[in-house]
Amino acid sequence: MQTAIFIKCASLLGLIISLSACQGLEGMQIQGIDLGKLASAGQNLTNMGQKSVDEERVIGQNTASILLSKAAVLNNPPLQAYVNRVGLWVAQQSERPELPWRFVVLDSSQVAAYAAPGGYVFITSGMLTRMNSEAELAGVLAHEVAHVVQQHHLKAIQQQAQTGLLTDLATLAVQAGAADKGGSQAGELTDRFTRSVSDLYSRGLDRSDEYEADAMGAVIATRAGYDPYGLAGVLQTLGTTRQNDAALTSFLKVHPGIDDRLQRLQPVYLYIDKNAAGPSQSLDARYQQALRSK
Repeated sequence: MQTAIFIKCASLLGLIISLSACQGLEGMQIQGIDLGKLASAGQNLTNMGQKSVDEERVIGQNTASILLSKAAVLNNPPLQAYVNRVGLWVAQQSERPELPWRFVVLDSSQVAAYAAPGGYVFITSGMLTRMNSEAELAGVLAHEVAHVVQQHHLKAIQQQAQTGLLTDLATLAVQAGAADKGGSQAGELTDRFTRSVSDLYSRGLDRSDEYEADAMGAVIATRAGYDPYGLAGVLQTLGTTRQNDAALTSFLKVHPGIDDRLQRLQPVYLYIDKNAAGPSQSLDARYQQALRSK
């Protein structure tokens, strides 16, 4: 995390989003990426070699394809475009602005937001309805951007997969679609990778990773010109929700306690309040208007 806090006032980056009205993911695109093809990414990737950034992208594409196979993409082009504009602007203030960032709203009542290596960020419509402002959206997206910047999921996947999978993954991505699940090595690696990813996202990251993403996310959101307390606002809202709310079950399972997270954010906010120079925005009305879009 850089020590200086920069407040940048500029318009949000534009992004063209097209979503198909037909059922399924075929032909549905986000930021020029066909989600139907991404859902079977293993059949379409070429061997990207052994460069670490390329390996990260291959792992990220395969991870994203697994996540997309478990949830539907929300068919609301204006809202998808809005979340991408906010997300891309926030990501440009991070330490890895060069990644091909993609932000996807999932059609789910569950309260959730999560990232995948290489610049993929997912947020549910259920999470969006629990927010009150664009600053809160920016805070949550910045938290997920921080996970990607720090490669939290990538390192966890590598650790779970153990030695061997990473070096085989580029080849696996090419062979997975045609692999014989009954016994080929590629099929076994595909299954192993899928199990590792599914287990990671159902179990969650280490608490230290979540605390780090909270702190870094607050700084990134501040650099983007948003009220730094956006993330805290979301956490406070969720903290006052009935803890037996079914939509919150998974969120509470894979994250540290909300009170603990808010307490650990206090010194971060003290630092930001002391060092940030310039106005910040919450943009409540613009957020509510975006939620009403169809």
